[in-house]
Amino acid sequence: MKSHANFNDFSTQAMDDGFDEIIKKEWAPHLVIEKHTHPFDARVQVATGQVKLTLATGAQTFEAGQGFFIPRGTEHAEQYGPNGATFWVARKS
Repeated sequence: MKSHANFNDFSTQAMDDGFDEIIKKEWAPHLVIEKHTHPFDARVQVATGQVKLTLATGAQTFEAGQGFFIPRGTEHAEQYGPNGATFWVARKS
């Protein structure tokens, strides 16, 4: 997934790609979110910090500047690093 230099570039690209909600999200240090799903597709870029994303296929850690896509209904868990994280999130219903 392409990395964007700033929130405005991320937002513009996401809207061009049909996403209908773009937000910034802050996560606390060492926060663990157990398995869950979302009723929307989510495109995420990590702006600061770190998150370990666990899917049925395995776990991967994402750092600032990296991103991922989670289709709606995909079960996943999240574990945030010692500095928490800031995400840029695009959602599509």
